[in-house]
Amino acid sequence: MSTSTVGIRLDTETQNRLKTLGKSRDRSPHYLMKEAVERYLAIEETIESERQITASRWQQYEVTGQAISHTDMTAWANKLTNSK
Repeated sequence: MSTSTVGIRLDTETQNRLKTLGKSRDRSPHYLMKEAVERYLAIEETIESERQITASRWQQYEVTGQAISHTDMTAWANKLTNSK
């Protein structure tokens, strides 16, 4: 995987916090920042994926008008719970 350097401006307090946490975890501030970005992206990508699924389902509902009633869904979920 190819990598490149990206700069980020942090205030002094945040930099000091990164250094302190890095020392206590035996990790570099760079490692902590990279880990934070990766976690953030994983969360936000999941949220975006769910948003797109919801939008697609809503669009399908608007076109077809098909929906499952709450009563039917509850009955189906109860069957799953009771079958175990």
